[in-house]
Amino acid sequence: MIKKVLIIIISILIFPSTLMADYPNTSIGVIDLNKILSDADAAINAAEQIEEIAKEIENEIKLSDEEIIKEQNLLIESQSIMAPEAFESKRNAYESKVQKYNNERQSKLVKIDELITLSRNEILSAIKPILEDVSNEKGITIILEKTSVMLNAEKMDITNEVLKKLNKSLPTLKVSRD
Repeated sequence: MIKKVLIIIISILIFPSTLMADYPNTSIGVIDLNKILSDADAAINAAEQIEEIAKEIENEIKLSDEEIIKEQNLLIESQSIMAPEAFESKRNAYESKVQKYNNERQSKLVKIDELITLSRNEILSAIKPILEDVSNEKGITIILEKTSVMLNAEKMDITNEVLKKLNKSLPTLKVSRD
């Protein structure tokens, strides 16, 4: 058993190039996507636009809430003076309207999340060719996301370089509610 291990060790030391001939020299780069998605000019610009859209949606919801409450109060007041069949009909119409309102309200709130996802994906798409350029310039064969790396040398971090290039190629991002 010891002879086999010794033979393997000697063959690795004598013929290392034959064992590694199929693998290129590996150089690793590290990128902090969270930093890019928060500090990039386009990300900041998109966040400002999304915040404005969110305020508009919030105001629309507030006005609709007030209308629904007014209608509910009118329905309650009219209960004592209406015939039971007429009140039941009005109550059913009101409940249908509330159900429709709740669905619209939920879709408006989901729209905000969709805008965030779309802007994030657009930034990530813009990063891909930049990463290819930087990796070719520096001879990097593997790029890892910083959250999956426990420790790295500062020279391996390409985040700031990618961020500068991204800010030049994508300074703003158009976010639309439609």
